[in-house]
Amino acid sequence: MTVLVGQIVDSVLAPSAQKQEPLWKRELRGEMAILQPSVQELVWAWLSRQRSPHTGAAYGRDLREWLAFCNQFDLDPLTVDVGHGDVYARSLQVRGLSARSAARKLAAVSSWYTYLVRRRAIRVNEFAGANRPEINRKESKTVGLTETEAAALIRAAMNDHGPRRLRTAAIIGLLLSVGPRVAEVVALELGSLGYERGMRTVRIVGKGGKIRTRQLPAEAADVVDAYLVERGDAPGPLFVTASGKALSARDVASLVRRIAIQAGLFKPERVTPHTLRHTFATLAEERGSSVREIQDALGHESTATTEIYLHAPKRLESDPSVKVAKVLW
Repeated sequence: MTVLVGQIVDSVLAPSAQKQEPLWKRELRGEMAILQPSVQELVWAWLSRQRSPHTGAAYGRDLREWLAFCNQFDLDPLTVDVGHGDVYARSLQVRGLSARSAARKLAAVSSWYTYLVRRRAIRVNEFAGANRPEINRKESKTVGLTETEAAALIRAAMNDHGPRRLRTAAIIGLLLSVGPRVAEVVALELGSLGYERGMRTVRIVGKGGKIRTRQLPAEAADVVDAYLVERGDAPGPLFVTASGKALSARDVASLVRRIAIQAGLFKPERVTPHTLRHTFATLAEERGSSVREIQDALGHESTATTEIYLHAPKRLESDPSVKVAKVLW
């Protein structure tokens, strides 16, 4: 009996009876009806190659959007040329996507075509030549909080009310003092906490499954320990709901926004877990940490990515407009 790659992948990635299949997978299946069964198999095989479930899900959503575009205009995805890619790129811009988001979506689709070439499903990746928006590699829309704002956020978290206030303080403290990605926070297990050379540590699984062990400062360890007394010592996710399930990234984002409002921060609706990651990076640099040290702490592949985090605050603080204004007025 012949067993296809897609059947194996689908079986491995199939949700349990208690957990419904993610929406992106169901929608992707619908759009894939345009593809031959053998090519559908290659979609799942390509997604299974991604280094993390988060990357696989993001690529799946990006491919679904491209296939929906092809369906809308009755295009065969396997015979499109660079002109179709250019039109699709333009459509992303018309939708109001940022240059960075549009470029990421185009790169994901191109990655799929490159995989099809390797598997000899198509001869050449025509999509690779599509016009991609220019990205300012030193610009980021996310700007970290000031030291005063970050301290206010910590105080608001410590003074939070309700039955989950200890969990709130632990999450905010961890985000600001260690700077993990929100996906890394919700993926933490009780066993992620430990000791090494006399220091409290937290073991973080980053992108691509890469592990980095970070020191957990005493102040952050104190609020985490207070939460652990409430949580108990049952193995499983570190940060859990009242029913014992792991928090989602959306749960943490809502929590951060709520505490930002309580702290009286400017435009609290724009404060996200990623804002706190930027805050960690900028405060670390202001206190003398090198770019390389911050790169290692954040789990970045390149210092160029780290410098994006650090550029925006310095650009504003050192803007020559202030010097010119002193001459004019």
